[in-house]
Amino acid sequence: MGLFDFFKKKKEWKVLVVEDDVPLRQFMAERLLSLGVDVIETGDGLTVLGLIQEHNPDCVILDIMLPGKSGMQILEELRASDKKTPVVILTTLSGEGGLKLEATKHNAIFLNKANTALEVVIDTVLRRLYEKDDRS
Repeated sequence: MGLFDFFKKKKEWKVLVVEDDVPLRQFMAERLLSLGVDVIETGDGLTVLGLIQEHNPDCVILDIMLPGKSGMQILEELRASDKKTPVVILTTLSGEGGLKLEATKHNAIFLNKANTALEVVIDTVLRRLYEKDDRS
C-alpha cells in the first residue's frame, strides 16, 4: 500500500500545528485541511500540552521559539509523559549546538524553515502518520 492510499484509509487524521508566525501557521493548516486532515492550531507554547491532552493529535508540527514555553521544553515534557505522538520540529534555528541531536534523541524530525519547502513539511507529516500507524 502506498503512502497516499494509506492516508485515505483513515477517516480523521488530526495534526496540531504549533507556530507563532500566524501566516505560516495558517498556510500549513490550509494545506493540511485541503488533504482532509483535522487541524488544531496554536501559537502559544503554554497551551500545547493541554491541547495534546484534549485532542490527542496523530502528529505535532512544533516550532522551537514560542512565547510562553520553548518547543524543546514542550518536546521534553511530552516525552516525559510517555506520549509517543510523532513530532516534526520546524524552526528558523539551525541544528547547531546540539539542537538537532536533542530533537532526534526525542524521536522528532528536525526541519529548518529556511531550507524546507512546505510540501516537504507536509510530506514529512504524512510519513510520520504512516510510521505511527505501521507500529500500531
